Amino acid sequence: MTTRVASFQDILDALEHNPELRNQLRVHILTEELLRLPAQFLLLRTDVDELKTRTNRVEDRLGNIEGMLYEQNAVRAAVQLAGIELGIEGPRVAYSKFDTAHPNFSQVIEAAFRSGLISREQFRDLIQADLIVYGQNRHHAVVEISLGPNEDDISRALRRSEILHLATGEQVTPVIATPDPHAALIQQAEGRGALVLEISP
Repeated sequence: MTTRVASFQDILDALEHNPELRNQLRVHILTEELLRLPAQFLLLRTDVDELKTRTNRVEDRLGNIEGMLYEQNAVRAAVQLAGIELGIEGPRVAYSKFDTAHPNFSQVIEAAFRSGLISREQFRDLIQADLIVYGQNRHHAVVEISLGPNEDDISRALRRSEILHLATGEQVTPVIATPDPHAALIQQAEGRGALVLEISP
């Protein structure tokens, strides 16, 4: 079909109504590099999304490493502070994520499980605690360690302290160890019967 062209507007009208004509004109006017730009742009978008995903993974791993390093340092500091801040005489590590359990601790909670003082689920919950400190005066602490503590940390400390009390019949203090003991956390913890220890990273 022949298109009559009498003005520039006729050319524009013809291009608007004829997609094939537009494609032919594009090939004649644009260079090959420009024609490939849309596809290259899509590849670039994909590369950027993949880079974001990888960056997020690296940040997550660094966050995990930071958390683990803080937990390891906090274990040592919490044991040292337990005597002064909690009144635990001769505080020692009974159990921590980073060390084998003290033999006496293992025997006590295993005996408590066998005798029915605590259930299998409670036994498993207790050994998920970040740190358990025992003292010569039969006063102990269950410590949850967190860079960004919240209500769940308080609940875990309280629950696991109650399990240890059931297993031993002795005094147990629930504790949250954190570098950021903001006022709301302290108020909430103390309102539920737990203590907050500020431990710097």
